Amino acid sequence: MTKVNLFVAALVWVSAFVVVSTQYRVRQLTTEINKQRDLAYQLENERTKATLAQSRLSTPSRVESTAREVIGMELPDPQKSLLLDLRVEAAQTAQTGVKP
Repeated sequence: MTKVNLFVAALVWVSAFVVVSTQYRVRQLTTEINKQRDLAYQLENERTKATLAQSRLSTPSRVESTAREVIGMELPDPQKSLLLDLRVEAAQTAQTGVKP
Protein backbone atom coordinates (compact mmCIF):
# COMPACT_ATOMS: atom_id res chain seq x y z
CA MET A 1 0.00 0.00 0.00
CA THR A 2 2.91 2.33 0.66
CA LYS A 3 4.11 2.04 -2.92
CA VAL A 4 0.67 3.04 -4.15
CA ASN A 5 0.59 5.99 -1.73
CA LEU A 6 4.04 7.12 -2.84
CA PHE A 7 3.04 6.79 -6.48
CA VAL A 8 -0.17 8.81 -5.93
CA ALA A 9 1.76 11.42 -3.95
CA ALA A 10 4.28 11.71 -6.77
CA LEU A 11 1.47 12.10 -9.31
CA VAL A 12 -0.16 14.81 -7.16
CA TRP A 13 3.17 16.62 -6.81
CA VAL A 14 3.85 16.47 -10.57
CA SER A 15 0.29 17.62 -11.32
CA ALA A 16 0.64 20.54 -8.90
CA PHE A 17 3.97 21.50 -10.46
CA VAL A 18 2.46 21.39 -13.97
CA VAL A 19 -0.52 23.54 -12.88
CA VAL A 20 1.71 26.14 -11.24
CA SER A 21 4.12 26.33 -14.18
CA THR A 22 1.22 26.53 -16.64
CA GLN A 23 -0.39 29.37 -14.70
CA TYR A 24 2.94 31.20 -14.60
CA ARG A 25 3.33 30.81 -18.37
CA VAL A 26 -0.24 32.06 -18.93
CA ARG A 27 0.52 35.15 -16.84
CA GLN A 28 3.69 35.79 -18.83
CA LEU A 29 1.85 35.49 -22.13
CA THR A 30 -0.99 37.71 -20.92
CA THR A 31 1.52 40.37 -19.94
CA GLU A 32 3.21 40.08 -23.34
CA ILE A 33 -0.14 40.37 -25.13
CA ASN A 34 -0.96 43.52 -23.17
CA LYS A 35 2.43 45.05 -24.00
CA GLN A 36 1.96 44.30 -27.68
CA ARG A 37 -1.55 45.81 -27.65
CA ASP A 38 -0.16 48.98 -26.07
CA LEU A 39 2.56 49.10 -28.72
CA ALA A 40 0.01 48.58 -31.50
CA TYR A 41 -2.10 51.42 -30.09
CA GLN A 42 0.93 53.73 -29.96
CA LEU A 43 1.94 52.83 -33.51
CA GLU A 44 -1.60 53.46 -34.76
CA ASN A 45 -1.55 56.88 -33.10
CA GLU A 46 1.80 57.69 -34.69
CA ARG A 47 0.53 56.55 -38.10
CA THR A 48 -2.54 58.76 -37.75
CA LYS A 49 -0.37 61.74 -36.79
CA ALA A 50 1.98 61.08 -39.73
CA THR A 51 -0.96 60.82 -42.13
CA LEU A 52 -2.34 64.12 -40.88
CA ALA A 53 1.07 65.77 -41.20
CA GLN A 54 1.44 64.41 -44.73
CA SER A 55 -2.00 65.73 -45.67
CA ARG A 56 -1.16 69.12 -44.23
CA LEU A 57 2.20 69.30 -45.99
CA SER A 58 0.90 68.15 -49.36
CA THR A 59 -1.70 70.85 -49.84
CA PRO A 60 -1.10 72.87 -53.01
CA SER A 61 -0.57 76.12 -51.09
CA ARG A 62 2.03 74.48 -48.84
CA VAL A 63 3.83 72.90 -51.79
CA GLU A 64 3.87 76.24 -53.63
CA SER A 65 5.16 78.19 -50.62
CA THR A 66 7.87 75.59 -49.98
CA ALA A 67 8.91 75.67 -53.64
CA ARG A 68 9.17 79.46 -53.52
CA GLU A 69 10.91 79.80 -50.15
CA VAL A 70 13.16 76.76 -49.95
CA ILE A 71 13.98 75.94 -53.55
CA GLY A 72 13.58 79.43 -54.99
CA MET A 73 11.16 78.38 -57.73
CA GLU A 74 8.83 80.84 -59.40
CA LEU A 75 5.66 80.47 -61.39
CA PRO A 76 6.30 80.38 -65.14
CA ASP A 77 5.73 83.57 -67.10
CA PRO A 78 2.49 83.13 -69.06
CA GLN A 79 3.95 85.06 -72.01
CA LYS A 80 6.81 82.59 -72.28
CA SER A 81 4.58 79.53 -72.00
CA LEU A 82 3.04 77.50 -74.80
CA LEU A 83 0.01 75.36 -74.09
CA LEU A 84 -0.46 72.28 -76.23
CA ASP A 85 -3.74 70.46 -76.62
CA LEU A 86 -2.60 66.84 -76.55
CA ARG A 87 -6.01 65.57 -77.57
CA VAL A 88 -5.72 67.37 -80.92
CA GLU A 89 -2.18 66.07 -81.44
CA ALA A 90 -3.25 62.54 -80.56
CA ALA A 91 -6.15 62.72 -83.03
CA GLN A 92 -3.85 64.00 -85.80
CA THR A 93 -1.31 61.25 -85.08
CA ALA A 94 -4.05 58.63 -85.16
CA GLN A 95 -5.33 59.89 -88.52
CA THR A 96 -2.04 60.37 -90.33
CA GLY A 97 0.25 58.04 -88.44
CA VAL A 98 2.85 60.85 -88.29
CA LYS A 99 3.47 63.12 -85.37
CA PRO A 100 2.90 66.80 -86.19
